[in-house]
Amino acid sequence: MTYIAQDSLLTITSLNVSGNQRTKDFVILREVPMSIGQKLDTIEFNKLSEEAVRNITNTALTNFVEITYDKVDSNSIAVNIKVLERWYIWPNLIFELKETNFNSWWENKDFERINYGFSIDDLNFRGRREKLSIRFQNGWTRKIGINYQIPGLNKKRTLGGGLEIFYANNREVNHQIRFEGDSIRNKRDFLQTQSIIQEEIVARAKLEYRPKFLSTHRWIAGVETIIISDTITDINPNYLANGRLRSQYIYLSYGYKFEKRDNRAYPLKGYVIDGSIDQHGLGILNKDDVVLTDMIVTANSHHQIKGRWYFGHGVKLKTTIFGDPPYYFQRGLGYGNSTIRGYELYVIDGQHFALYKSNIKYQLVRKHTIDLKTLFKKFDKFHYSIYINAFGDAGYAVDNLNSSVNPMANELQYGYGIGVDFVSYYDAVMRLEGSFNALGEPGFYINFKKAI
Repeated sequence: MTYIAQDSLLTITSLNVSGNQRTKDFVILREVPMSIGQKLDTIEFNKLSEEAVRNITNTALTNFVEITYDKVDSNSIAVNIKVLERWYIWPNLIFELKETNFNSWWENKDFERINYGFSIDDLNFRGRREKLSIRFQNGWTRKIGINYQIPGLNKKRTLGGGLEIFYANNREVNHQIRFEGDSIRNKRDFLQTQSIIQEEIVARAKLEYRPKFLSTHRWIAGVETIIISDTITDINPNYLANGRLRSQYIYLSYGYKFEKRDNRAYPLKGYVIDGSIDQHGLGILNKDDVVLTDMIVTANSHHQIKGRWYFGHGVKLKTTIFGDPPYYFQRGLGYGNSTIRGYELYVIDGQHFALYKSNIKYQLVRKHTIDLKTLFKKFDKFHYSIYINAFGDAGYAVDNLNSSVNPMANELQYGYGIGVDFVSYYDAVMRLEGSFNALGEPGFYINFKKAI
């Protein structure tokens, strides 16, 4: 990045984008907080250049962004935005482990809990940052579906929309928590048959409003259907509402996100606030079906302490505002990124939970870029960095429905340990962590997403 000399005041005469073979110029310029004719002093130009790099990086369209300027005359400059695009079209072979995380799968090494198949994913359809995905999947969950998202419905590109439709079925489902004294605690219990015992049909429409660079409002509306066999209700009558074998309901959601992190895949500085209210059912399609209201709020903050030292922490809260969730809808700690480190092998179901995570890390290897000089320019520049860290997490899940088979709920749980993070391009992250939890259990775990 090139900076304007101190105490200068110059006018921007042009904003030039280069290196974008597929992405339209206006898509990249949408992320640049500068305009032609704008007068900038040194401090403001440097600040806006850094914001532009952050915004463009977080579109996930580029691997590298560089902003420089050419002096037109003594009073004006031309700003140059040079990018190295990612590869966008992926004819993906699907290979997914259908467990809460890799470590949970590795404990049993059950190859029947794997999804396989293929999908065609275009992450920059028409060069307009649209996303198109067509999926054909077999294995633990058989699924066929299409997902299309477009971020620019209007000229200002402040409105976006999307559509998702899919059908899925299973011969095996997680139908309850398994608890057998001290030997097996808070493990998911699976029911497996030779016939299809669960089907899902989902159709959703999405609308987004992004008035500025950092804040996004989102609305989702759809109709969802779950059909199960009586094999499941014989074991868990509360799997769906009121012992139903078919649940069909209207799904509504509103969310808001304020994103000011330097890199979404592995942030070191900045913060994010993300919250949503989700409504499953209104009692319109079926009066005795699910009517459930959840609220989830996440707030994460990342700071550079000094030099190569960084600190990050965050909190995630979930509460069930209205209704008692049937087991199909109940998600507490242990799913997705709502995991206490040290509890990778457990789930702690509940209607409410609070989770706190913290990290202090040291950049052992600074971000290093290697030019591979291949024939494929989108893969030429490879970067990596390595961090060592110490962490501490704590969480509390409230279960007022199934606490007798969920002993880790309604008690404070915590984990701590040390780890090594390997970070590379295309949002690749690998974490190797050794930890202890409140049960006194040591563990070594591998994860493939950022912790906070």
